[in-house]
Amino acid sequence: SSTIMNFLVIGMALLGAVMPKMGNTMLLIFIILQGILTLFSIITLPVEVDASKRALMWLNSAGITYGSEHEDAKDALKWAAYTYFVSALASITTLIYYIMRFVGNNRED
Repeated sequence: SSTIMNFLVIGMALLGAVMPKMGNTMLLIFIILQGILTLFSIITLPVEVDASKRALMWLNSAGITYGSEHEDAKDALKWAAYTYFVSALASITTLIYYIMRFVGNNRED
């Protein structure tokens, strides 16, 4: 999703250079699309965290990890779950940034 958004930003920047009056409209479209991606990342966050917990239980019940290996697997799966949290946080931050840009562009000084 971030790759798609990167291409979208580049495309909108190029289109904005050709059609400068469309800047706010394109920014609003970008905000809507980023909002959808942000919502998706927030909704799937509990699912991904639960998947890590289930994987750890499966490793334990299948007898694949024992002792320190189990602790290492637990640590690895914990950090894997954190990557989804950080991704959602980055998506929220990006959305807030572009909303602030949009609001700032529409202010009359």
